Amino acid sequence: MTALSKAFLFPGQVVSDMLGAGASDDRMMIRTLVNMLVWNLVVVLAVVAFY
Repeated sequence: MTALSKAFLFPGQVVSDMLGAGASDDRMMIRTLVNMLVWNLVVVLAVVAFY
């Protein structure tokens, strides 16, 4: 895994670890949801800041 992909998946990994998700399917769904929410928020805030 590259450093860029680790950074991109970091928010979802942290939340999955905090929730104690062990099954790979559960972990993947949680990680996907959290990453989408976090990175969408980052993009929206960046657009608002630069607009």
